Amino acid sequence: MSKSTAKPFVRDTAAAGDSYHMFGMLTELRATGEETDGLVGLTEQVGNRGVMTPLHVHHADDELFYVLDGAVTYYIDGDHYEATPGTVVYGPKGVPHAFRIDEDGTRVLDVRAAGGERFFRDVGTPVEERELPASPAPTEEEQERLGAVSEAYSLEILGPPPFDDAP
Repeated sequence: MSKSTAKPFVRDTAAAGDSYHMFGMLTELRATGEETDGLVGLTEQVGNRGVMTPLHVHHADDELFYVLDGAVTYYIDGDHYEATPGTVVYGPKGVPHAFRIDEDGTRVLDVRAAGGERFFRDVGTPVEERELPASPAPTEEEQERLGAVSEAYSLEILGPPPFDDAP
């Protein structure tokens, strides 16, 4: 068995990794594939009520979400699921999904295979201050960057958010 080349690290909230505004949320890279020897990427996403993702599918990556605080409605393969603190939500690759944040200050961990966390770097807007964006909606620049990198991440946007209150 080979030894890992990764170096141990401890990262508390005060020493969070790179931070980005993306699609109305603050996303912090908590652990990257480079740091975990290609094992996993972990992000923490914070958002307020009204943030929604479009209906989309990851053709190459699975996602695992863990709700820390607040409330989120997940839409996965045609069904809606209410998630509150302690809820784990798994979205396998190839399955259409979206989510809507239902409570201000909601915090969610997003676990992906190593490299998946780079998506947030490529689409989001880097920020120094760990504050939420002014609007829950994606910016035009984020939409453009999303379109430019979707193929590289095997991501397909299927349509608008599948929620009754979607804009």
